[in-house]
Amino acid sequence: MFDLDGTLAATGRDLANSVNHVRSLLKLEPLEDSLVYGHVGRGVEHLLRSSLPEKYQNRFSEVMELFLRHYEEHLLDTTVLYPHVKEILDHFSVKKRAVVSNKLHRLTVAILRGLGIEVCFDAVLGGDSASNKKPDPSALNHVLDAFKVEPSKALIVGDGDTDIEAGKRAGVYTCGVTYGLGKREELVAAGPDFLIDDLRELTDYIC
Repeated sequence: MFDLDGTLAATGRDLANSVNHVRSLLKLEPLEDSLVYGHVGRGVEHLLRSSLPEKYQNRFSEVMELFLRHYEEHLLDTTVLYPHVKEILDHFSVKKRAVVSNKLHRLTVAILRGLGIEVCFDAVLGGDSASNKKPDPSALNHVLDAFKVEPSKALIVGDGDTDIEAGKRAGVYTCGVTYGLGKREELVAAGPDFLIDDLRELTDYIC
């Protein structure tokens, strides 16, 4: 099981551009990309609420609509796969492969399709595909149940502490990638079973 943002695809710049598009419509100064990146990984609601002053929270449905309208049109402007993603997906083609993202399902699919890797996955779950988002384990449990896989024979790969916590709560192995959008110190503190700096290192742990 793979996270999307910061794990398979470098989506940060397009997310930041859409956040700052909303801020510009609200006559707010743009945020540094790195500040936006720090809020990626917990779903669009968290991203937007964390990127706007408190006084805009009562207009949240309007803000969400503005963001989604822009992001859906620009989600592949700069987004690319991280190095070796396709190589690794091909390497593990005999295994069940799934994406478990907190991004809305339709946006997740649009990115995977646009980057040419949707066909590599046996299942794609977004933040609205299960009862709760990561770090809740419900989406991971859904994948395990669907493919009748024991937790001890499954792995979640992600760049954020939410991925690692969800994996631990589901009872699966956890791998943290250090090249993504998540903060390394939070990733390390989450205590993944192993950390990798390059996706090719998965072959050192998974046969």
